[in-house]
Amino acid sequence: MKKLFTIALVSLMTFSYLRADEGMWLVKMLDKQFYSHMKSKGLKLKAGELYNNERGALSDAIIAIDGGSCSGSIISAEGLMITNHHCAYGDIHALSTPEKNYLEDGFWAMNKEQEVNIKGKTVTFLRKIIDVTEETKAVIDSLDNAGPRGLFFMNKVSGILEGRYKGTPYELFLSSLWRGSKYYLYFYETYKDVRLVGAPPVSVGAFGGETDNWGWPQHKGDFAIYRVYADKDGKPADYSADNVPLNAGRYLKVSAKGYKKDDFSMILGYPGTTNRYMSSFEMKEKFDILNPISYSVRRAKLDVWEKYMEMDPAIRLKYADKYFGISNYTDYAKWENICLERYKVEDVLKERERELAQWIAADSERSRKYGNVLEDLEKAYRLKAEITRHREFFRESMVRGAEYIGLAQRVNGTMSSLKRKKIDSVKLGDKVLEELVNVNAMPLFRGSVADADREVFKKMLNFYVKEVPSSFFWVGFSEMLASFDGNTDKLADYIYDNSIVTDSTRFKNFLSVRRPVDDYFNDPVMKIVETIRIRDYNQTEDKILDDAKINLSAARGNYVRAMYEMEIEKGRLNYPDANSTMRLTYGEVGPIEPADAVYYHYQTTSKGIEEKNKPKDYEFAMKPGVLDLLKKGDWGRWGEKGKLYINFMTDNDITGGNSGSAVMNSKGELIGLAFDGNRESMSGDIYFQEGYCKTVAVDIRYVLWVIDKYANAQHLIDEMTIVY
Repeated sequence: MKKLFTIALVSLMTFSYLRADEGMWLVKMLDKQFYSHMKSKGLKLKAGELYNNERGALSDAIIAIDGGSCSGSIISAEGLMITNHHCAYGDIHALSTPEKNYLEDGFWAMNKEQEVNIKGKTVTFLRKIIDVTEETKAVIDSLDNAGPRGLFFMNKVSGILEGRYKGTPYELFLSSLWRGSKYYLYFYETYKDVRLVGAPPVSVGAFGGETDNWGWPQHKGDFAIYRVYADKDGKPADYSADNVPLNAGRYLKVSAKGYKKDDFSMILGYPGTTNRYMSSFEMKEKFDILNPISYSVRRAKLDVWEKYMEMDPAIRLKYADKYFGISNYTDYAKWENICLERYKVEDVLKERERELAQWIAADSERSRKYGNVLEDLEKAYRLKAEITRHREFFRESMVRGAEYIGLAQRVNGTMSSLKRKKIDSVKLGDKVLEELVNVNAMPLFRGSVADADREVFKKMLNFYVKEVPSSFFWVGFSEMLASFDGNTDKLADYIYDNSIVTDSTRFKNFLSVRRPVDDYFNDPVMKIVETIRIRDYNQTEDKILDDAKINLSAARGNYVRAMYEMEIEKGRLNYPDANSTMRLTYGEVGPIEPADAVYYHYQTTSKGIEEKNKPKDYEFAMKPGVLDLLKKGDWGRWGEKGKLYINFMTDNDITGGNSGSAVMNSKGELIGLAFDGNRESMSGDIYFQEGYCKTVAVDIRYVLWVIDKYANAQHLIDEMTIVY
């Protein structure tokens, strides 16, 4: 198996389809068997050098970015932090203008005064973890004895536990593992003054774009550099010119020594979520319903955006960040299904469930607790399949569809709030409208093209009307649709020709006059907004399950807890699903044979960039200045035997949230940054297929070469501790 090792190494477990020797593990109390295997694979560090509650371990140099959307690491004593370019993409995009397009040209601060504060950016350090399983279960029992559980029951439990430890300067977070089988309390410290230091051009950071995404071979220089600032006492503080670079207690050394096949590698980071304990019934729902719908609807939206982005660089800049964010997991949905089918994952999960059923039936107490869990899961997912399909088409087409319709939803929400407050009329200048205009409307108008959004809406509306039963339509929407004889294109044109939310001038003119709140509800787009209500779908599902007397949430929880207990009893190591807490995964550098007679080397070189370069293809158009340097072949300290290595593969186990994670050698030295998985690994959130699931990383020597030879930012090189 490969696993995420939740910093709190607990006793581990494997299923028959997982390897127990590497993976996504917690790292608090290092299991001797697990650590011994790491040592046998080549680890040169002591257990306490990976993590310890007294500080000074490698984990102290690892950070979660923006609450865990990406990972990063500290690489200098002055708070220099490195992560992926695609993690910084939104920040670079926000700083860019047509006149100063940092996305296309790159950004480099040549001194600390030029470093740019990124508003709202945060980095979080893990300071301590304690096992509070028994204490938490006692609190749960006490609350259960006091009365029925409310909607936010676990929030109340967390509040009690966190309250008992609140005499600390750190933020506290209670984390449940294996659906409440174990509980850990995490102590975090979050810094809020984070400044952009350097980022290569997008042609370097995202070379190969969507075409190469989730693929191999890749040639991306996927990195960006920030600096963490603190107050004069080294404590977290809001942005201030008086703040100073963080005096990092621990930072990673950067290795220019390289690596070879079968070398030990490990990754510390903050993977988001996995579902390695998913039942076959839930997996089938994802395979048959969720993934195909997600891919088809989002792909249609992306195709429209791409058409307009190809028309004009200014339009490309408007949509670049949005397109990037959606396209990544659009392709993931497609490739996940390909891998789930290829590896026969449903059969693997069913075999696991047969073993579980036998284990449950072998003991009367287990039969009492878990006897109906598999039957309930099978029945629940079978009964709710149709409503799941309808709801997913609704979500993808209407909730997540056209951007101007999203603005209409915000207008509707604002006006509904005013009516509840008995406010009868509003005009631009009123605080509530100023916020609506400045925070929601004008940024959208500036960052979009009305014709493109109109075309997206036509496609989304067609999906909705075609795939969702009319019984879910709001009556006003049905009447409007009928007035256009069911022609969704004509309905869309009417909305975009007449609504105030689809034109910036109409919007501002309408708001400039004091009007009754009810006037806003008369806008034709509101008939669209009123049909965007998920409550009806959820209530339909609830009734289906209630009639069948099935509590799906309880059944899913019991399934995971039963699996956990079975594996513990059978003496098999196990690890919890990723849940945005710090994890360690270890493995080896190595190649892949993805299909019969196909072999991929584990490294790519600069030669591949020259071979792929296509000046007229945006995804493969390397910036001329970089290309010239690559052709020159001056690798300086960063080459190896006349070559500059770009990306490499390991068999570490990662998932979303691991982007930007430090890939380290046996001594804990930085050799690369994880940024992707290969297409053969796309089943990984559910099932890790040994030999096929790989981590794709950027070689730190390519990063150093870009900083040194292209950016001429020698001061950053000098700040790092580089080992040769």
